[in-house]
Amino acid sequence: MARKSAKTPVPAPEQTAEVSTSDRDALIGAFQAGLITAWKRDAERGYRLTFAGSRDEYVEVGKLTSYLGKLKASA
Repeated sequence: MARKSAKTPVPAPEQTAEVSTSDRDALIGAFQAGLITAWKRDAERGYRLTFAGSRDEYVEVGKLTSYLGKLKASA
């Protein structure tokens, strides 16, 4: 009998950080207004915001609402 090879374990999925309700509402509003094209919560660096043209920018969690306010004012 041939010996079976051992299967490599499947890596565990990355743990995503929690997004507060107020942050989620602000991000959805910015997306619907066309200010950002995507967003993702990074546990180490805050929020990664994607703009048209594939430009990404990281924003600290505590500064998100003021940052989005500045984006909305400049648009």
